[in-house]
Amino acid sequence: MLPATLTIVDDDADHRDYLAEHLRQQGIRVRAFADSNQLLADADPFGDAFYIIDLMLPGVSGEELIRILRLRSDAGVLVVTGKAESGVFENVLTAGADMHIAKPVSLEQITLAIEAVWRRIVRQRDETQRAWLLDADRQRLTAPAGDVIELGDNDVTILSCFPPAEGGVVPRETLCQRLGRPVLDTSDNGLHAMIYRLRRRIEKVTGSVVPLQSQSRVGYVFKAPIRFAGPH
Repeated sequence: MLPATLTIVDDDADHRDYLAEHLRQQGIRVRAFADSNQLLADADPFGDAFYIIDLMLPGVSGEELIRILRLRSDAGVLVVTGKAESGVFENVLTAGADMHIAKPVSLEQITLAIEAVWRRIVRQRDETQRAWLLDADRQRLTAPAGDVIELGDNDVTILSCFPPAEGGVVPRETLCQRLGRPVLDTSDNGLHAMIYRLRRRIEKVTGSVVPLQSQSRVGYVFKAPIRFAGPH
């Protein structure tokens, strides 16, 4: 399982060319750049599905390039570098890379790393696209992977607001009204505490990040498909 498109950013011409040719032989459409500024000046710098980045680059540093990519793309990012300073591994993962491997490394090992990262990305995207199911009568929420979360009355009331919103923001006022709470300003810590406990309950069962997210000073949004289980 490999991405259809990939960009290499590495100032080592021999390594870059050999790797690009190897990946093209695997059926990937590959673009290669000698430095980060060349990529950022391209007409479509953020359009590929996967990026392989060296850290010691002319122009913008490799770590900063990863941060820029993460602002614009959810593509896979693999760091392949000879930089061996203390803290490199932690720094690149914090910047947003998916995996780090150190040079020297074989072309086959790089291909295996790409496959591992891409397989995880595809699985996460599939799970995100599958709907969460809310059974209001039985007070249960079923995650895309099949995990079942038992809900309280307030949890059901809150979550019932999101299927009709179809991915849009549910205002705080709407949630407060449905809960029978007074509509307060954006400092309503009671509603925030309910949402927090609900998120923690879901995370404890699923072990993954909950797509229920706050929209500052507006309300909340469920950033994944969610629908009622059965007629509603």
